[in-house]
Amino acid sequence: MNKHNLLIIDDDLEYLQLLAESLEDDFEVKCANNISVANDLLKELKFDIALVDEYIGDDKGSQWIKSKQGVGNAPKSFVLYSGLATEEAVLKGLECGADDFLSKPISLLALNSKLHHLISYQDKIHDFEVEIKSKENVINISMAQASKYGSCMQLSSKLNHCSTIEQIRDEIFTYFYNMGLHGCIAFYPLNEPALFFSAQKGLCSPVEIEVMELLKAKPRLYQFGSRTIFNHSLVSIFILNLVQGTVDTDIYIDALASVIECVGARMEFIAYKNSLINVQEQITQAVVSTKKMVKISKHHQQEVMNEIVQKIGFSFHILDLNMEQEDYLTNLVHDALKKHTQDDINFLEVIQLLDNALLSVEQLQALNTTQATEPSGIDDEDELF
Repeated sequence: MNKHNLLIIDDDLEYLQLLAESLEDDFEVKCANNISVANDLLKELKFDIALVDEYIGDDKGSQWIKSKQGVGNAPKSFVLYSGLATEEAVLKGLECGADDFLSKPISLLALNSKLHHLISYQDKIHDFEVEIKSKENVINISMAQASKYGSCMQLSSKLNHCSTIEQIRDEIFTYFYNMGLHGCIAFYPLNEPALFFSAQKGLCSPVEIEVMELLKAKPRLYQFGSRTIFNHSLVSIFILNLVQGTVDTDIYIDALASVIECVGARMEFIAYKNSLINVQEQITQAVVSTKKMVKISKHHQQEVMNEIVQKIGFSFHILDLNMEQEDYLTNLVHDALKKHTQDDINFLEVIQLLDNALLSVEQLQALNTTQATEPSGIDDEDELF
């Protein structure tokens, strides 16, 4: 077992020699009879303890100890001793940063015991520092993990406000960039060709496309080497640099397994929304066409009625009718006009219903537009952790 290094500083050479001889069996002792020699020794060796006399020529041991506090090459512990064991001397030792104080004459047995207690104290301090450092590492790792989960939660929130495939792609690639991930994404929209994008190159290479199409049939999560693919019926996320067995990889796998479900749900919503827009357009077209047909039909009906009235009116002057016949024909015209008036009312009701339908479609389109342009409420610089 290696001996601990001990530095003794005293201008009394005989006393210095006595202390050194009594302690050299348990410590690796170096002696200095002045402050200058002590400073030179500190440049050469790292000392566990410095045993320092208060009066060293014109210098004060307490001042030297105070000057070494926080210095990189300073001894780990200091013991100050003095021939004046007054309360003031003890307090001065405490004030300068000494770990213990001894009064002359010093009991060599007590001195040896005190020095060993200081070594034990240093060991406990070291163990405590190691424990603190270990806990700090755990805290740092936990905070890093929380940050990664927080970034994933933030991504999921942003995805919920995406209304196009391009917006989804950009949010995911921004997440990749911030997390140092390399990968690709494939979209499989309903009744449309698949779309493939690379976070690094913009477009995927033929082999990347082939791999994603091949792995699309794999389970929701599939790993091989440093590559991991997350699958959904409408989207696949392909990560190229996840090393298996690391804490970060486990975090990303948990996070992205949730993200892929979020993206898939968003793709389903976009597909539903696009279908709804198509239905809106078809309804609008049907309503507009129907209104035109009603207008044309009404106009045509009016022309027919005008022609009938005109011809009947002319016939009264040509035909030799008696009063009874004229009344009969007049009643026919009145009944026809009366029926025509009811048809006008029916036409107006149909037009009103069609106008209401158009208004509802316009309101729905306006709502969709508002939702598409509405800000997400999350600043790109916001961090959850």
